[in-house]
Amino acid sequence: MIIQNSKGLHIQLLESGGIQNIHTGKIRISLREGSAFSGQAANVFLRKRSDKIQYIPLTGPESNGHFSVAQNQLTTRGTWENVDYECTLQLSPTSHSWQWGIKLSGTSDAATTYDLVCVQDVGLKPVNAGVVNEYYVSQYIERIILEDPKHGSVICCRQNMKEPTGHPWLMMACEGGAASGTTDGMPLYGMNYRADGMAEGLKKNLLVGEYAGESSIIALQAKPFTLKKGQTHHEAFVLTCMENHPGATSEDDVKRLPALLKEFEENPAETSPEKWQKPEPGLFHTAPFLPAENFDNNDLESFFGTERRHEETENGELLSFFCREHDHVVLK
Repeated sequence: MIIQNSKGLHIQLLESGGIQNIHTGKIRISLREGSAFSGQAANVFLRKRSDKIQYIPLTGPESNGHFSVAQNQLTTRGTWENVDYECTLQLSPTSHSWQWGIKLSGTSDAATTYDLVCVQDVGLKPVNAGVVNEYYVSQYIERIILEDPKHGSVICCRQNMKEPTGHPWLMMACEGGAASGTTDGMPLYGMNYRADGMAEGLKKNLLVGEYAGESSIIALQAKPFTLKKGQTHHEAFVLTCMENHPGATSEDDVKRLPALLKEFEENPAETSPEKWQKPEPGLFHTAPFLPAENFDNNDLESFFGTERRHEETENGELLSFFCREHDHVVLK
């Protein structure tokens, strides 16, 4: 499945309604290829803010709604934690830009506080580059957060390695104003994500801000809001890409936002009832994580022998070491 505009912006979708990749005619905007096995990096998360923050993705196999790909847009509808939600992904007709538009309606008599977080992985490499090393690509992407009086935190990314088109560039902003943002996947997902599947940054009140690691995944957090029965809330995240941004990112780039926000329809097209379908989560989304125990010293000696060199420890715990001729052992 694919949605596209006349300017060459293509968004490839998975059968689950999630994002597979985003590219223009010449530039692959997303960093990696989403799949049924690895999940998707581009998404919007609805969070319920209480003593313990809860969250749910609004698109893809881990959402609990139904989705439709019709009239050149992706729409997801569902209900979660006393909120009816509708999330629409639509493309600008005049540029390499797209918007996540979210409508939320409260269903509980009790007022509850929520917010939204938009996540996007950033590659900005030529489409024909083939398989890329994500960490290598991330090192060359400038990622900074600018502050705008109306829209709050605005994230801009520029590919500093010159490509055939020049220096590809991406900007992400929140129409209602972002409370915080982050520019790297490490503070967003955290060290334990591969063990428990929970993104640490999504469980915190605010995203951490600028972080220059080797995972060019950006995220914006919209300002919190309160909902109860009979109340609605609208929000939009807008992203735009330029195939060449000759100069470094500057405060002048934020001046593009007023015109950019006017490129999108205020009321997305309605979808016929027969077009809706339920995402089918696969085994990789429903199976529990495989529990694994740490090796004790007897296990280590059994597998790797007794001679170790260049041991790395933290708080008395062994993290890694070298052994035999060329082996490097990294523990859980």
